[in-house]
Amino acid sequence: MSRPNSAHAAREPSAEVPRPGDGAPAPTANPVETSWRAHLQWLSTRLRGRFGPDLADDLAQETYLRVVGRGPSAPMENPRGLLMTVAINVARDTFRRDRVRAEHIAQARQAFTSPSGRGHTAEDDLAVREAILSLPPKLRDVLLLSKIGGLTNREIAQRYGLSVRAIDKRLQKAITLFVAQLRD
Repeated sequence: MSRPNSAHAAREPSAEVPRPGDGAPAPTANPVETSWRAHLQWLSTRLRGRFGPDLADDLAQETYLRVVGRGPSAPMENPRGLLMTVAINVARDTFRRDRVRAEHIAQARQAFTSPSGRGHTAEDDLAVREAILSLPPKLRDVLLLSKIGGLTNREIAQRYGLSVRAIDKRLQKAITLFVAQLRD
């Protein structure tokens, strides 16, 4: 009896390999995603203990996107360590972003409250208008789109073809100059 050649054997489906549609789950090609799923419960439990259930779910989702989004890679030596490191970095980014936003909101509130405690006047409107018009056009546009137009920094960045970080910096500088102009 002769042995089948390798080209012929490769064309015939093997009875041992499940095919899609046979009721068996299709094998996942991405080892990172397989590892993620294997350690999902562990990561969720750890994050819930540290950050609470609401933030833990957001962190787990963002961690998933960052780790699996890297694409296929070699098998990891310590997948739990990688997942926890990425999750902690995502948490730091989140807290840092929230702190910067809180500072911006506090600055904006200070700018819009009158120092004398009196009500809002037409002179206040004029001062705000002049402060906005005195801003450089790049900063003024970002400030108006964000605060008046209600656009997110991501939407503004897409509109101008810039990074979100560049828009964050422009907005921060615009608010700083705006507040300084109102105080003068």
